[in-house]
Amino acid sequence: MKNIDVVVVTYNRLGLLKECVDALLSQKDNLSNIFIFNNHSTDGTDKYLNELSNDSLFIIRNSKENLGGAKGFETITKLAAEIGKGDYIWLMDDDTIPTHNASVFLQKAAGLLDNNFGFLCSNVRWTSGEATNIPKAARDWPDKLNLKLVKVENATFVSIFIRRAMVVKVGLPLGEMVIWGDDTEYTTRLSHNVRSYMVINSIVIHKTPHNLSNDTIANISKDRIWRYRCMSRNLIYIDKKYYSTGKVIKQILVAIRDAFSCLTAKSNKFQRMNAIITGTLSGFVFNPKISYVKRNK
Repeated sequence: MKNIDVVVVTYNRLGLLKECVDALLSQKDNLSNIFIFNNHSTDGTDKYLNELSNDSLFIIRNSKENLGGAKGFETITKLAAEIGKGDYIWLMDDDTIPTHNASVFLQKAAGLLDNNFGFLCSNVRWTSGEATNIPKAARDWPDKLNLKLVKVENATFVSIFIRRAMVVKVGLPLGEMVIWGDDTEYTTRLSHNVRSYMVINSIVIHKTPHNLSNDTIANISKDRIWRYRCMSRNLIYIDKKYYSTGKVIKQILVAIRDAFSCLTAKSNKFQRMNAIITGTLSGFVFNPKISYVKRNK
């Protein structure tokens, strides 16, 4: 049943994007459209997407500048919610490779839950088979384990499955977050009053150069340090908006720990520390506005 609109955001990963698209085409009987947002790639992605646009399955948008992953997801999710034909929207990064039945198990889980869920996410594995992008489990995580569902609070945009009606209800991802944390905020928002689950049998491969679960502020490459500033800011915002003062204090303590861990880094110690400190402080005044969509009839 063609009931899923897929949303993919891509930037300069043409080879992986092709793998992602091929994996989606292997299950296209479940897909109504594939929406792809090209974040001003410079590696020939635009030419490839131009070829895909000849197929009515694909709806392509090319940005004239790199807006950041968060703004990319906000923009293309808005379009999918407005003009898509499916009842569900399936968000993923361009380095997400869904296994053949990933969409089938997501749809089955939605049916088992009578469509009463905030979001569903896939079981994400790295290329070695190790778990990665592990969602935050809820306290009562075994709630529906008999259905091969693990209750979770938030997850990443590697593979997120949402009812279109929920997108209309809660609004779009926060593009102002730029990167690292926009997915956590959005899935936290989706699951704030409605239960959400990881679907154990819906497996996707996250083809990153290494298992990102092993990254820390102390060992990450210099060109990615700035992302920790975004993440530190975004996490403070999330905790003060959705959780208690105690949770905010706990996050501050985590930030202090991470800042001191920068002293063990092999290079750029103070640049790393500055990213954590300034990001954390800016989180207290960060107040992005949620955008909403209306479903086109």
